[in-house]
Amino acid sequence: MVLAAGVALSGCGGTESEGAKSSSRPTPTATAGSDSAADRPGREDTGDNADVPLPGIWISLTYGFAEDRVRLSIDDGWRAEVTGKHHCRGKVSKEDGLYVVRLKCADGNTDRTVGRVYGLTADAMTVDWEGFGADSFHEAGRA
Repeated sequence: MVLAAGVALSGCGGTESEGAKSSSRPTPTATAGSDSAADRPGREDTGDNADVPLPGIWISLTYGFAEDRVRLSIDDGWRAEVTGKHHCRGKVSKEDGLYVVRLKCADGNTDRTVGRVYGLTADAMTVDWEGFGADSFHEAGRA
């Protein structure tokens, strides 16, 4: 059962069940060395010159229990916060043309400490967390 709701985002905990984790890396949507709107904070070039905002509230699409849902909040200053099983804070930067989320969890959890954003659209994105797996998110509100 796919759960997609605005509950706590656990950027450092609740994840997709083992069987639901992404097995392949999504295709990046940004290109390195771009001098377009994609280089501005919170924006990414989609190829048709439309700006796609990154800041907002993003809820994960997970399989399993409600406590496995992840809520990722990114503000206009590129500060990031994940809530749910674990509470993590950090920031987003742009590296080699991709948005990178770097978090530190209050309880020391390291599941979601570094993640790269792929497939960013106005209402969806995927964050591939180093050594953990990927979370697919849908947009639940703008910051």
